[in-house]
Amino acid sequence: MAEPQDAPSSSRLLSFSTAQIPASHRIEHWESHNAKALIGLDIRTLENSPLVAEEINLHFPALRFARVKGSSQIVERSERMIAERPTGDVAMFFALGGEAFFYHSTGMIMLKAGQAVLYDADQPFVRGFSYGVRELVLTVPHEEYVRLSRGKPLKEPVVFEFATGAGTPGKDPAATSLASLINSALRRPQEDPHRVEQQALALVEQLLVRAIGTDHSSAYRRALQEIDRRFADVSLNRAQVAAAAGVSERQLARLFAARGETFAEHLLAHRLQAAEALLVSEPHTPVAQIARRCGFASPSHFARSFKARTGVTPSELQRATEA
Repeated sequence: MAEPQDAPSSSRLLSFSTAQIPASHRIEHWESHNAKALIGLDIRTLENSPLVAEEINLHFPALRFARVKGSSQIVERSERMIAERPTGDVAMFFALGGEAFFYHSTGMIMLKAGQAVLYDADQPFVRGFSYGVRELVLTVPHEEYVRLSRGKPLKEPVVFEFATGAGTPGKDPAATSLASLINSALRRPQEDPHRVEQQALALVEQLLVRAIGTDHSSAYRRALQEIDRRFADVSLNRAQVAAAAGVSERQLARLFAARGETFAEHLLAHRLQAAEALLVSEPHTPVAQIARRCGFASPSHFARSFKARTGVTPSELQRATEA
C-alpha cells in the first residue's frame, strides 16, 4: 500500500508493493495507487499468475517522478478514464528493460530498453508489457509543457533514445541525463528538491527544443513516426517515408545507417514487433489476419520472418499465450 515516507517539505515520497496484498485484490490496489500517485489506469494481467508490482513515487511542486517494476500486464487510459480522472499532464516513460507496445490515437509504436516516449496523458492510449514492466516515469503539467515547447502541441508520441548504462553511444545526452536524474532522485530523495526539479525542467526543455527543430535527429524522428503511422500499409516504401521526413531517399538511408540498420530492416523489425504484440494480446485472432494488419503481403513470409526473429512460429506463440 502507498505510505508517505520522510522527505523534504517541498517534495513527497510514496512507495507501493503488492507483496503483502492478497492476490485477488492486487489489481484493484495497483489501480488505486496509480490513480492517486501517478496516472489513472485500467489494468489487466496477461497471465493467470497473480500480479506482482512495485512503485516508488516522488512528488515535487510541479513534476512527478516514478520508478515502476511489475509482471506482464496491459494498462489502458481510455476516454472514459480520462473524463473521470484527468491528469492535466504530459507523461514521459523511460523503458529500462524488455519491450512494450504503445497504442495511441493514430497508430502504434514498440518501445525497447533505452527508448523513452513522450505523450499527452489526457489522450487515450494502451500499453502492453508481455514480459513485465521496468521503467522510469516523469509527468509534466500541460502549462509547463506549453512553456518549454514554445507552444508546440503534442499531437502524437515523440520517442527519444537514452543510455541505460555505460558504453551505449549514439543516445540523446539530454534524455540520458534526465533518466539518470530521475533515478538518482528516487534513490536519494533527501537532495535539494528545488534544484532537482529545475534541472529536470531544463533537460525537458532541451529535449523539446531539439524535437521541434529541423536537424537530422528531427528528420529521423519524423521518419519513425511515419513508419509508426503507416506500417500496416503493405505498399509503404522508402520514398514515401523520406518525403514525410522532409529528406531525400539517400539522406534517409544515411539516417538509418548511422544507427546501424537499413530502412528495410527497421520496417521489418517494426512490423514483427507489432505482430508479436498482437499475437500475445489477441491469441484467438487468425495469424493471417494479424499478418495483414501488420503490413505483410504474404502469411508465409510473415511466418518465416517471425520465426527467424523469435525462434517460434506465430501459432506457437499464440498457443503458449493461451496456456
